[in-house]
Amino acid sequence: MMKRSIIALALCVPAFGATAAEFEVDLGYDSKYISEGRDNLEKGGIYWASGAAAFENGVTLSAAYGYAADSDVDYDELNLGIEYGFDVGDFSFYAGYTRLEFFKDDESDNELGAGVAYGGLSWFEPFIDYVYSTEAEGSFVELGIQREFALSQRLVLTPYVIAGFDYGYANPDHDGDNHWALGATLAYQLTDQMALSVIAEHTEANKQVCLEEGIETDQNWAGVHLTMAF
Repeated sequence: MMKRSIIALALCVPAFGATAAEFEVDLGYDSKYISEGRDNLEKGGIYWASGAAAFENGVTLSAAYGYAADSDVDYDELNLGIEYGFDVGDFSFYAGYTRLEFFKDDESDNELGAGVAYGGLSWFEPFIDYVYSTEAEGSFVELGIQREFALSQRLVLTPYVIAGFDYGYANPDHDGDNHWALGATLAYQLTDQMALSVIAEHTEANKQVCLEEGIETDQNWAGVHLTMAF
């Protein structure tokens, strides 16, 4: 599932690349599991535990495990990923592969992703993310802008706007406009290695998609995450 819910969790954490490999661990809770404009859980939120190892050659290995916070909801997933990123001038590119395992549902998926962000503007950063699912045999595209505001030496606010377009990824019968999202991440640097982030987001799904699938048009969710880098 494509999910850009934690765009700036580690805004204040020192950038990867200072040593041969740097590691990051993230523990968090989201009040809903929203992706592609849909709530993936019948009710309640989701807990996340994830880690990543980033190397000087641009390769990042990652793993994330999420499970439903409500005991009445039988859901979990494991994401294992490898990503390669590099910069060309003011452009930052990445490409990656993710293996998804849904143990309780006895399902799996493979996703190929790529994206680019442009950092040459002083007032905002535009980005594009693309993912293809082998299980759905469809793709999903997100176009967005974000900007960092340093409120203090330790506090950074990053608002963002995202528009999502579905091409058989979430809905096999839908091509085109899927949803838009407006949100912000507030990251506070607790120590040199630890940051606490709070996320809030409002999502509106395409009305036709909502009619076809019987999903809610509007979704609001919030999350809190603790990120440790070493």
